[in-house]
Amino acid sequence: MNVMTYRAGNLVSVTQTLLLGIPLTLALGACTDDGGSEDDEVGDTGTTEEDTTDETETADDTETGTAEEETETTGEPDPNFPLCTCEDFPDAGTCYAVPAGDAEALLIAANSMEDGDALVMGLGHTELDNQVTIRADGISVCGQGMGEEGDFEQGTTLDFLPQMSQSNGIDIVGDDIVVRDLAIVDAKKDGLRIEDSTGVTIQRVRVTWRNESDSNNGAYGIYPVKVTQVLIEDSAAYNSSDAGIYVGQCAHAIVRNNVAMGNVAGIEIENTQYADVYGNLAEDNTGGLLIFDLPGNPIIGHDVAIHDNMIIANNRVNFAPGGTVKQIPPGTGTFTLASRRVEIYDNVYTDNGTGDIAILSGLVIEGDPAAWGLSMDELVGDIEGVELPTEGDTVFNYETNNIWVHGNEHSGGGTNPFLSTPDQELGVLLALLYASDLPIDSVLYDTIGESSFHTTDPAENSNDNHICMGDNPGGSFASLYVEVNSMTMGATTDDLFQPEAPYTPFDCDAFSMGPIVPPDM
Repeated sequence: MNVMTYRAGNLVSVTQTLLLGIPLTLALGACTDDGGSEDDEVGDTGTTEEDTTDETETADDTETGTAEEETETTGEPDPNFPLCTCEDFPDAGTCYAVPAGDAEALLIAANSMEDGDALVMGLGHTELDNQVTIRADGISVCGQGMGEEGDFEQGTTLDFLPQMSQSNGIDIVGDDIVVRDLAIVDAKKDGLRIEDSTGVTIQRVRVTWRNESDSNNGAYGIYPVKVTQVLIEDSAAYNSSDAGIYVGQCAHAIVRNNVAMGNVAGIEIENTQYADVYGNLAEDNTGGLLIFDLPGNPIIGHDVAIHDNMIIANNRVNFAPGGTVKQIPPGTGTFTLASRRVEIYDNVYTDNGTGDIAILSGLVIEGDPAAWGLSMDELVGDIEGVELPTEGDTVFNYETNNIWVHGNEHSGGGTNPFLSTPDQELGVLLALLYASDLPIDSVLYDTIGESSFHTTDPAENSNDNHICMGDNPGGSFASLYVEVNSMTMGATTDDLFQPEAPYTPFDCDAFSMGPIVPPDM
C-alpha cells in the first residue's frame, strides 16, 4: 500500500515493505513551497535508501514524518489519528492521511483519489471554502469520530462556514463507497451527497448547521441519490432546511439507528424501491419520518418497511424556503404519499401536534393526474406486481395503495394543529375539521380514489386502495373524505368516518411485499 501524508505545499509518499523482518521506509518524493525539486528535498535529509531506516529511528522529529513512521519508531499511536489510520486499509491502492486544519491538503488529496484509494482525516477542526469532491470507485473516507451536536470541535469536523459558492460539503460519485466517523457543518447545499452509485455505506456521520430553523441552511444533510444498495446507520442530521436524512431515487436501502432533529423533514424515503427503516429517532422536526413519490420521477417507489422507530414531538415551525416540504404541517409524525406496499408497524408516536400517521394520495400535493404520468420507456427499476393506474403506455404514480398500519403506540398527539400556515393546506383543513373536537385521530386516510363513502355505515365505505388498519395501542382512525370536506364550508368531525376497532372495512391484515435486500458490503 502507498501511504501519503498531505500537508499544504508538502506531499510525502511512503511505501512500507519488509526486508528480513525489519520495516523499511522509503522517502519517495516531496514538493516544497520554495519550488525545490524532488532531488533537492531528498538531498536535504542527508539520507539514502540504505540508511533511511536508521535515520527515522533516531530522528526526534522530521518534516516528512508520517503517522506510520512514528508508530513504528515509538510504539505509540499517533494522537492525531486515534480511531482510523491507513493501517485500516491494507488493500488500498493509496491511502491519504491528512492532519486536521489543513484545508488545502485535504482538497488536493480528495481530488487525487483514484479507484481503490482511502482518505483518512485527522482529529480536529478544518475550515473549508470549497466542497470536498471525489470521483472514484471503491474508495473509503474516514475520520476520528462524528462528535456530539452543539460541539463543533470534537472528532473530525469539516466546517464549511467560509464556503462562498452554493456547493455541497462532501460530494462523491462512484461505486462501492464507505464514509464514516466524521462531522460536516454549515455546507451551503447538501452536507454529504453521494450520487449515481452502487454499494454505499454511511456510518457515524453527523451533518449539522449552527443556526436552528434558518431557511438559509442547506437542503439535505445526508443525501444518497440514485443509489442501489445503500446503508445509513448510527448517523445524525440536524437543522436542514429540507430533509435531514434523504434517501432519494434509490433501490435496496437500509436506514437504521440514526437521529434526525431540528430539520423540516427528519427522514425522507422518496421515489425509492425496497427500503427498511428502523431503530431511528425523529424528534423536533416539522415532520418526522416521511415516505412519498414526487411526480415526473422515473423511479416509482414501493416496498418500504417503517418499524421500531421513535417519532417524537415533531412540532417545529416549517422553515423550508420552498418546494414540496414547504407543504408539511408542523406536528406531523409520518405520512405516506403516492406510495404503495408500505408497512408501518411497531413504532412509538408521542406528542406530534397535528397527527401521527397520514395516508395520502399524491393528488393532495399535485392535483393534475397528467403531471404524474410516465411512459413505460421512461421507467427505471422494478414495478412488477405494483398496482398503478394506466392509460395505454402511460402509468401514473399518484395513487396510494396497499398500506398496512399496525402495532404502533400512540400518545399525546393531535392536540395542537394550529401552527400551519396557508402553505400547509392539509394542516389548515385538519385544524378546521377538528377545531371543537380535539385530539385529531392518530391515523388519517384522505379517502381519495375510493368508490364510496359514508360517515357511519362501514358497509357503505369502500376500501378499493387496500388500506389496512391493525391494532394500534392508544390510537384511533378516521377517513377524511378530503375531496368533499376540503370544499365544504363548516365541515366538522361529523362529516368524517371514525370507526372503532377493528375499523371495518379497513380491517385487512396483510399484503405481499417484495424483498428488501440488505447491501452486500
